[in-house]
Amino acid sequence: MTPDLADTLCWDVVTAVADERGIEPDRIDDRLYDVVDVESLARLVEQAQRADSMELSVSFRMAGCFVTVTGDRTVRASAPN
Repeated sequence: MTPDLADTLCWDVVTAVADERGIEPDRIDDRLYDVVDVESLARLVEQAQRADSMELSVSFRMAGCFVTVTGDRTVRASAPN
């Protein structure tokens, strides 16, 4: 696993949550590393990118949002109504 992938995923998750909540990323109270093992998530994404037959979708809650990361490195955050 490349360290850059873990860093990129961290930034993508934090900015997706911030955008969904309409706040700056540094205003998020939750720390991503307290919510999910980012290195493990990055390894899963990396494996999904190498394997054509593997579809990956990992979901978790962070800062009041539902976050989903897929094997193609798409990150979505949605706040429940």
